[in-house]
Amino acid sequence: MPAFSEHNLGAYFPLFFAAIWLVVTTMLTFLSGWLGLMERYPDQVGEPILRLRGQSGSMGLGVNMRGILTLSVCASGLRVGMWRLFGPFCRSFLVPWESIAVVRKAGLFGSMVRLEFGNPPIGRLSIPAATADRLARAAMGRWPAATPIPEEKPAGRWLPLLVRWAIVTSLAALFFTLAPMLTMPEGARPPILVGILFPAVVFGAFFLIQYFVTKR
Repeated sequence: MPAFSEHNLGAYFPLFFAAIWLVVTTMLTFLSGWLGLMERYPDQVGEPILRLRGQSGSMGLGVNMRGILTLSVCASGLRVGMWRLFGPFCRSFLVPWESIAVVRKAGLFGSMVRLEFGNPPIGRLSIPAATADRLARAAMGRWPAATPIPEEKPAGRWLPLLVRWAIVTSLAALFFTLAPMLTMPEGARPPILVGILFPAVVFGAFFLIQYFVTKR
């Protein structure tokens, strides 16, 4: 049996990484409640009226799923899926409209909508209100909410992202400005402008990509 050494470490690393990835994604799958929803609401054949890829949300015990969800409006219900890379055992499930309850709530980075599946609920999915409104409009009267669906405004998609960008950039710029002042000598500190522009550009690119993804 060959001895484990630095020379064969590279050969074992892909297997080690794959094993860790499988363990982590499986744990998150259980915490999200996806398996229970998949068993209770198996997917059905049906062409979607609207399919939104690359969506973000949170499920179960605060499991964040950023940019990996696919939400599809079907005649019989809402189909929820994800990229299989992030959920090897997660098949899509379809929840009938009559089994969905809608709860709107305000958040720090904009309004959110919590979708409760089942009565009593056996699973929950929180998504941005703008995404929920797009799904509701496509559902054409099937959307299970008593409150009227807000009309889509021209700034309805980019304005919340702009607000989030401003908040996140301000916090990051404050950190990159104050941290060097507290930990580095004066001559070694980066310019304050760098501490402001760096997070502005990085987060600006991130939210710009998110805007175009959600616009599809």
